[in-house]
Amino acid sequence: MLKKFIINLLLIFIVIAAIEVCAFNKTKEENDIFKQQVKKLASNNADSFKTEYKILDDFSPSIWRNSFYKPNSNKKPFLWFGCSFAEGAGLEDKETPCYKLSKITGRSCINRSKGATGTQFVYSQLKDDNITNEIPDVDYIIYTFIWDHTRRLYLYQVNPLIYMFNIRYKLQNGKLKEIKPIFKPLYSLYFVKRILNRKITEETFQERKDYNLFNAMLQESFKISKEKYPNAKFIMIEFPELSKMKLPENEVNKLEEIGITVVDAEKLMDDIDVYNKKYWLSDDIHPTSELWDKFLPKFAELYMN
Repeated sequence: MLKKFIINLLLIFIVIAAIEVCAFNKTKEENDIFKQQVKKLASNNADSFKTEYKILDDFSPSIWRNSFYKPNSNKKPFLWFGCSFAEGAGLEDKETPCYKLSKITGRSCINRSKGATGTQFVYSQLKDDNITNEIPDVDYIIYTFIWDHTRRLYLYQVNPLIYMFNIRYKLQNGKLKEIKPIFKPLYSLYFVKRILNRKITEETFQERKDYNLFNAMLQESFKISKEKYPNAKFIMIEFPELSKMKLPENEVNKLEEIGITVVDAEKLMDDIDVYNKKYWLSDDIHPTSELWDKFLPKFAELYMN
């Protein structure tokens, strides 16, 4: 009986493994691009910069790309949130926006951005009670937003190279509630998340168009930030992406009404064609160092005294 059970169990594992390999290969091009990005980031190897993608139950400093500290500055630092755009995917250390803005302003940049994440990752970090122990005070909280973050709110990360970014929330009776996996190991399987995402995409089509979850999460993030950093200015940079999708004006107005400063990076760079391929890396996803150079000096002058 035991032998039969073990054989059946092995067969199940073999079938799951086969399905997983097939599911992975279906998007081989996408995953090859991601591997190239990780390889390029890892080539900038330094003790202060690690870009490992692994299972982590708790956030650890080892997952962040380097922050940049100004030890002799009398100015408070700024806290930098976002995805791979903010992290500087595909860029050398001194090409990253965190480094550039730190150099321009003379402030330390505390980097809490991470590739493949979105708005929920900002919220989950701000509500963490440990954040003020790590970062006692800041003058600015900057969230580098791209439109795709509104889509990521509803999806499980399906790239097999990233396991840790399955944080999801839902609105329940007007409150944000985390959606926790029933059986966590299954959620690291590519084909499981792919099936779930197809189902979620259909079920949440209208809600995504209404931006209800996104708006609630930003409002709650802002509220928490005011409790923990009462004097900090909360700035959301809406950075362009090649899809050319943007937040509707009424959604921008809602955020500005509660006190979030929303900066349209495309408008701030109206003297150039931000969608020109020369401003984007060869992966056709991430901005070049040159595009950040066009934006950050203007941004610092207008929004960071």
